[in-house]
Amino acid sequence: MPSSLHVDSYRGWSGGQAQSLGLALALAARGEETFFVAQRGSQLESHLKRTYLSWEARELRGLSGLRSVPRLAARFRELHTDIIHIHESASHVAVGVAARLAHKPKIIVTRRTERAVRKGWAGVGKYRLWCDRLICISEALKRRYIEAGLPERMLVVIPDFVDCRHFVPTSPPPADAAGPPTIIVVGQLSADKGHRVLIRAMADVVRRVPEAHLRIVGEGEEGPSLRKHVQTLGLDAHVEFTGFLPDVREAVAQADLFVQPSLWEGLGLAVLEAMAMARPVVVSDAGGLPESVVHDETGLIVPAGDANALVEALVDLLTDRQKANQMGLAGRQRALAHYDRPRIVERIIALYEEVLGELP
Repeated sequence: MPSSLHVDSYRGWSGGQAQSLGLALALAARGEETFFVAQRGSQLESHLKRTYLSWEARELRGLSGLRSVPRLAARFRELHTDIIHIHESASHVAVGVAARLAHKPKIIVTRRTERAVRKGWAGVGKYRLWCDRLICISEALKRRYIEAGLPERMLVVIPDFVDCRHFVPTSPPPADAAGPPTIIVVGQLSADKGHRVLIRAMADVVRRVPEAHLRIVGEGEEGPSLRKHVQTLGLDAHVEFTGFLPDVREAVAQADLFVQPSLWEGLGLAVLEAMAMARPVVVSDAGGLPESVVHDETGLIVPAGDANALVEALVDLLTDRQKANQMGLAGRQRALAHYDRPRIVERIIALYEEVLGELP
């Protein structure tokens, strides 16, 4: 079985870090030799301290990362791993150079966002120099990299996984349950997540479903302006900001439906988690979201940025409980069939073995 070294230099904690750490833990649980390198002082370092993984923290980002290349290369030589798997963009150059200096021939890179997709050597040059395969989490993201100039042979689509034993269904709220019909959105409060469109839509939703309540889970740079937008529209009694929640399961379980109104989305990990919990979902048609959701089967898909279409979809599922519950159950089955963690881990191991079998 191939041994692997995983690198993630992100300072905070988001779905990407849950994926990189979750993959490393799953590989180690199978008995495969696995090592992790995180950014010093990051939240990921704190999470690693609570695991059984072999790991260390180093300076990986920016100029500090480049200065550490000789020491990093020496460490890579000591570890004797078969594959180096880079899970974000900021450390790619430093880790790529160090890996080549250490004569580590095989580098896998995973990308979950379009933000690093730029044409020319300034954008995709690092993939040509220091990458044997680029994992894109959706076909939509793969198309972006092809448009940026990467050859299709370098690219493979493997979606993010969801742990369907961790995100499990709870009974849907009964029709006469106390409390308002609740919509939930989970994700960073950034412009590309479409929260502003959702808040605008809520003004019309509450006119048609007066008790409707929106719970916004997450934090980010858009937070202050979004709160002001809620106040301007007079929605204070209908919109709640929870901030970051380390475990979203209880909040999702308490909701009647999940919404992801993104203007761009690599795949939508939070959507997969909601599907695994048998919650119906409403998503935009941005990025990879139409790949994870089957329209009229596991949820509803609306045009990105279209507040009116979003209103109709939300009201539809809030007022038709039987339809919503059926979609939730279908979503759980889709999550198990296509995105459950063991399935995705097997695909990544198969990719490791494929790359290692190629001649240099």
